[in-house]
Amino acid sequence: MKYLQTVSVKERGILTSAYKQEIKQHMRIEKSKSVSKIKSMILNHHEKIESQAGTILQVSLFVVAIILIAS
Repeated sequence: MKYLQTVSVKERGILTSAYKQEIKQHMRIEKSKSVSKIKSMILNHHEKIESQAGTILQVSLFVVAIILIAS
């Protein structure tokens, strides 16, 4: 019973310490992967928006140039 008094509430239970450490490590890895996925998704979306905006500006400029030349 002395063991339970020296260990924090989080560490109590039937799972071994090594298994808990393995789970914690796995969770850290998965969390970092998900954060990097979110970051790359945001950057890709930002690049797509910039690309679309650039295309719209180029088409608009082309249309204005055609209208100026035609008139």
